[in-house]
Amino acid sequence: MLWQVKKVMHGHFSDLSSLIRNFNDPRIGIEYTIEELLMAAIVLFVLKCDSRNSFNHKVKDENFCKNYYRIFRLSVPHMDAVNDLLAAIKTEVLEDLRCHVLQRLIEKRVFHQYRFFDKYFCIAIDATGVYNWTDDALPEDIGKHALQKTSKKGKITRFTLVVEAVLICSNGMTIPLMSEWVANDGKEYVKQDCELNAFKRLAKRLKSCFPRLSICLLVDGLYTNVSLMDICKEYQWKFITVFKDGNLSTVWEEVKSLLPLNQDKSIKEQISGDANHWYTRNYKWLCDIEYQKHKIQYMECTETTQHRKSKEECSHWFVFLTNLDVDANNVASFIRAGRARWGIEDAFNTQKNRGYVLHHKFNRVNFNAIKNWHNIRQLAFLVCKFVEYTQEIGEVKKEILTMTIKELWQDLNWFLTMCDVDDVCLEFDQLIKPRIQIRLQ
Repeated sequence: MLWQVKKVMHGHFSDLSSLIRNFNDPRIGIEYTIEELLMAAIVLFVLKCDSRNSFNHKVKDENFCKNYYRIFRLSVPHMDAVNDLLAAIKTEVLEDLRCHVLQRLIEKRVFHQYRFFDKYFCIAIDATGVYNWTDDALPEDIGKHALQKTSKKGKITRFTLVVEAVLICSNGMTIPLMSEWVANDGKEYVKQDCELNAFKRLAKRLKSCFPRLSICLLVDGLYTNVSLMDICKEYQWKFITVFKDGNLSTVWEEVKSLLPLNQDKSIKEQISGDANHWYTRNYKWLCDIEYQKHKIQYMECTETTQHRKSKEECSHWFVFLTNLDVDANNVASFIRAGRARWGIEDAFNTQKNRGYVLHHKFNRVNFNAIKNWHNIRQLAFLVCKFVEYTQEIGEVKKEILTMTIKELWQDLNWFLTMCDVDDVCLEFDQLIKPRIQIRLQ
């Protein structure tokens, strides 16, 4: 794991330190450099520490500090100093850092082999809840930005949401691209912020950061509206959106009337499935449905799972709209791409329950710091995804079938505390090449 972390940092994030060193430091009376502080924050999430205190506990161990310096050539700071910096530094600084890192990866064509249809970068967009507060524990700065809802019994709940743009790769990797907070601006408002407004701001930033990228948005039924279609038309993007009952009633009426008349636009696919099940998929589609000056395509898939022995069956129905051209040759691929939107849900679950403690408040009083901690978390998540998807880690998991990713990260933590990394780092430094090749699964 240590070897893969060093290889990924050297191969894909070699300029991260130099970028951080060029930041303007807003602090007065500097004990640690800005590079030491921000790299330590990233390492906190890479090592799956669940709080600032957890990392500070590691810092008390002399062997860990020695190994940390040998790996990163940086002193390890106290997390209170890191928190002070993240409360002071502007959020735009770390947002631009994330954008620059991803631009470099795309320029190096790291993700090109994982595009859908060898052309589109499929970007899933969705919101997730992050923090909740009670009124008696709500700091003033948080209260200016937090959303609120009132129950039927009059109970007020304060909370925050964040809309994420996540690159879905065909090999299963989920790469965090950009975050946009659903939050009030701290001033008096008539109507508080909402997820759809945050999506519009996020789309504008995505276009600005990746102006020439061939993008296909993967979104759920909340975004199935004319605003999404207008944005995609303006930015020359494609979309595949979940189509639910209640969305676009006029389109539903047209679909129900046209489907019986277009029996030729239907195909059946039967695959062997797993050791215990057969899978049968029936696809249907309709083309050139007009909706408010937009032409869209409808597609659906009914998937039937049959147990090989008991013959017991269960079915699932998936329905999507798209502005891509659909026909018999590609409808199955489009359905798979639409269903790949699930990857963003798995990314949320991973960050909440598998070591990234998305719900933990690393700062409880400053909303600027909260957003900066979140940006650091996404950078660390990006590093960890590359590490976990290297071919070497895949081979370890195949050789030791009981080995899990969680255990591998735990073993790395143990190694940094109990062992000496000098031999590993020396061997790595001797064998490293100017352009190291990183093979992903």
